[in-house]
Amino acid sequence: MVVTSGCGALFYPRLPTVHNASTEELVGDWTGPDGAKVILERDGRAEVRDLGGEDWAFDRGWGLSGTGTWQLIEGASGETIGGAPAVQISITNVTGQIQRPPRSIDKWTTAPYSPIGEYTWKFGMERTKEGLQPYYLAGDPDSPNLYHLKRT
Repeated sequence: MVVTSGCGALFYPRLPTVHNASTEELVGDWTGPDGAKVILERDGRAEVRDLGGEDWAFDRGWGLSGTGTWQLIEGASGETIGGAPAVQISITNVTGQIQRPPRSIDKWTTAPYSPIGEYTWKFGMERTKEGLQPYYLAGDPDSPNLYHLKRT
């Protein structure tokens, strides 16, 4: 007898994690998918421009701009990617919202999303030959797409 499950720890992909990142490595200007911009200031302030939502929210095709705060948070099972430390960006002052046109990969994109008052991302981190790269997950958690930020 074979037992299967659509959602289970054994079926989730293994995601890259970093346990020794410093806030100094993260301070600066970053670009994301579809031309999004992320600015992480030394004093904990953050700004995003046209950054799409995480997980299922990304499939709805919206992005937002605004200001708020960022911090490096300790991970815990179920709270961050792989239980590793994460970059948390909380936008509390939304200054704009976009709806990208549907793309062929966005099967679940719906009508424009209702206005968003605030939003929080939790970015995992990966070390590559380019250095530390924060990323967030988009789409189905069983088969997510990783969207990396690249330093500009």
